[in-house]
Amino acid sequence: HPRRVLTTGNPIKEVLDACAAFLASGSKDTDKLIAAHGNRAIGLAATGDFDAALIEMNEAVALDPKQPNSYFMRAAAFEAKKDYDKSIADLDEAIRLDASRGDFYMLRGVVFGQKGDFDRAITELDQKVKLDPNSTQGYSKRAELFRQKKDYDRAAADYSQVIKLEPDKPKGYIDRGWIYVLKNDLDHAMDDFTAALKIHENDASALVGVGVVKSRKGKPTDGSREIQQAITLEPDIINEIKKLGVE
Repeated sequence: HPRRVLTTGNPIKEVLDACAAFLASGSKDTDKLIAAHGNRAIGLAATGDFDAALIEMNEAVALDPKQPNSYFMRAAAFEAKKDYDKSIADLDEAIRLDASRGDFYMLRGVVFGQKGDFDRAITELDQKVKLDPNSTQGYSKRAELFRQKKDYDRAAADYSQVIKLEPDKPKGYIDRGWIYVLKNDLDHAMDDFTAALKIHENDASALVGVGVVKSRKGKPTDGSREIQQAITLEPDIINEIKKLGVE
C-alpha cells in the first residue's frame, strides 16, 4: 500500500482537514466526534497510512467502547497491516456487540482466509450469506475459498448464485468459467466465457478463457489470437489467471 502525497485541492486532504477542524472545535457531540475520527481513518487508510488510521480508530473506541462499527473499522486497518490476530479480536468484539451485521462476518472470514484457516473462513462466510442473501460479496468470497480448497462443485454453485443475482455483469460468468476449466469441463467453461464477452466484449480474463478452452479442445496454437488480444489489453493477465491455479 504505497503512500499517496496529499496536495491542495485533493478531496481526501479536504476531508482530513475538515474533520481535524471539527475535532479541534471543542464539540461534545460524541456521535459526531466518532464520525470525524472514522472519516479521518478512512481518508488516511486511502493514502496507505494505516498506522495513523489506527490512532483515529483508537480515539473512536475510547469515546464509546460500545460502538461496534468502531471495532469493525479498526479491524479493517489491522487486516490491512496483516495484524490478523488483533483484527480478529476487534471483530469478535464487534460481533459480540451486534451479531446482525453481515459485513462483520465477511471481514472475519477474509482474515481467517488470510491466516490459511479456510474451514473457519467458510463458516464465517456462511453467516454472511445467511444475513445478506442478496449480496454477491459473500458468495464470491466463499467461492474463492472453495476454489482454494479444490472444492470446485461448491465454488461453481456459489458463482451460480452470483450470476442469478447479477445476470447482467460479466464477473460471475468469468469466475465460474475458470472453475469449469479447473474441473476440465471445457464446454461449460466456453459457455460462461462466451456469455461474459457478450456483456463485455473486451474482457481480458474471458478472452484468455476462450483461448485456453480452444487450445485444450484443439491444437495448442488454437486460441492464440484471443490470448494475444487479452495480453494487449492487460499485459499481466496471464499471471493473474495462474493465481487461480490454472496451468
